[in-house]
Amino acid sequence: MTSDKVLIGKIVNAHGIKGDVKVKSFTMNPADVCSYTPLLKSDDSELKIKLRSAGNSDVIIAHIDGVNDRTTAEGLKGTEIFTLKSSIIDEDSDEILLSDLIGFKILNNDSKEIGEVVDILNYGAGDILEIQLYGREKTALLSYNENSIIDQNNEQGTLKIDTEHLLAD
Repeated sequence: MTSDKVLIGKIVNAHGIKGDVKVKSFTMNPADVCSYTPLLKSDDSELKIKLRSAGNSDVIIAHIDGVNDRTTAEGLKGTEIFTLKSSIIDEDSDEILLSDLIGFKILNNDSKEIGEVVDILNYGAGDILEIQLYGREKTALLSYNENSIIDQNNEQGTLKIDTEHLLAD
């Protein structure tokens, strides 16, 4: 089941005295973290989470069934929340998750294979592909947007990029 799991949130702190928690959501709409089923911890045990409130940030307030005091809620700090990929994307869809780009081959402007996506980064200003260029020790960075990506072929697992936007030493 592990390869089918997708990280969608993380408990970052307790909230109040009745066992509520603050959850940093990694979903497009932060409140959606509570709507997926099943919700799982890293050990595949299931969580039942109810949304208490959502503001204008990526952190929501939620309640977990069976957690009724602050001490228990504090013990959950750092717990990652997963769901199954099939809960997010229909199996018959040609959509992919951003994390599915890891392992995609990178093609330059001339369609020559020059590297591979090794990680996806996001520091708040947009998604960044970390690319291992063939023949180089250091990785390169590329903004994942319409200016940098010429073509994306999900079936072949390739990204044709505009190398002008590649940040490499």
